[in-house]
Amino acid sequence: MIKPCHFPSKPLLSRRDCLRQGVCAAAAIGGPSAWASEAVLAAGPADVMADYQRFLNQRDVLHLSDFSGPYSRRDVVEVALFHQALHLGGWRKPMKFQDMPSVERLLRELGSGHVISSSTSYWSEDISGAEAHVQLSLPVIANGEFEAGFYTVPSNTRAMRVRSLQDLQALTGLSNQTWLVDWRNLKRLGLRVQHVTNWELSPKMVAAGRADFLLAPFQATPDLSLQVGETRLVPIPGIKIGMQGTRHYLISKMHPDSQALQAALNTGLQQLRQQGVIRKAYVQSGFFNPKVSDWLLL
Repeated sequence: MIKPCHFPSKPLLSRRDCLRQGVCAAAAIGGPSAWASEAVLAAGPADVMADYQRFLNQRDVLHLSDFSGPYSRRDVVEVALFHQALHLGGWRKPMKFQDMPSVERLLRELGSGHVISSSTSYWSEDISGAEAHVQLSLPVIANGEFEAGFYTVPSNTRAMRVRSLQDLQALTGLSNQTWLVDWRNLKRLGLRVQHVTNWELSPKMVAAGRADFLLAPFQATPDLSLQVGETRLVPIPGIKIGMQGTRHYLISKMHPDSQALQAALNTGLQQLRQQGVIRKAYVQSGFFNPKVSDWLLL
């Protein structure tokens, strides 16, 4: 699922711990006065929410207009867009955020109504089989807009010499069979793909030479590189993949406030798209990246 690594889910934090660790945003949406049972629970990957707080660096998300800078990446700016869209749509309830280790766990939490929504986007196909309990926001990424790089380690000279699909087909990539869009798009190119149980293992396996590449969105770094722990990954130059599918925030159908949240979120997303804010955020985060505009699109 082309996203940064997730970590095991943790119990809901107290307000003090939540504010200290920077994984809550009640003040950003609903104000600090309403901390209580009325706060609703949304889901965000632990690493994304931590980088989101580092990215904000004490700035007010509702007045944020520059989405560039340290810690900016696709899913981080999506958390900011989530806050801005809800506020524009009239949502005023406070929110807490809980870590989600996987899409499967997220769908279970949404299906039970324990969690009201995700704070980052997912492929529409990710809710296959869960449509009775989970619904989609308006798309934040339209069909064909998602481009990704084939990321490898700089020391993999064989991968760095790839210049065509035929060259790429001689290598081995990593993905997960439950990441339907990623797996389908890699297979449609006739690529050799090895199943990996979770994303956080992928960079380690590429660094160890057990595979040649993984898919990742382009980064805002000067050389498009991606740092994951001790591993530095770079895209194979000159070649990229166009991912077919749309991405959305996921919303529970079972939560009592789900209809109100969906209405507010969609209203806000429409305004942000009309204002050009969504595209600006993706460009400034490096996701829509002009540096790769002339690269071969597979």
